[in-house]
Amino acid sequence: MHEGHRDRLRMRFEKEGLENFQDHEVLELILFYAIPRKDTNPIAHMLLLEFGSLTGVFEASIQDLEKVDGIGNNTAVFIKLCVDIMKKYRADKLKKAQKI
Repeated sequence: MHEGHRDRLRMRFEKEGLENFQDHEVLELILFYAIPRKDTNPIAHMLLLEFGSLTGVFEASIQDLEKVDGIGNNTAVFIKLCVDIMKKYRADKLKKAQKI
């Protein structure tokens, strides 16, 4: 693993947000929190290859995610948790906007 890669990517996110991130970098950042001591770059690329896009990864089932080398149950659940958190956030935000 490249020394300091995780820190650089995390600091870049803090500074810029995700707007200029490539899809594999978004996945890498997510995977950092589920896979603490492994190079997540190849796993991110495998996910995109398997599912075709970031959306495809997020729409994949836990069972299908687990079929990708390097993705165990905890990591698959974490990916799906991120997606469900986004859905709840958007629903809550929409509900609040409708009250205004």
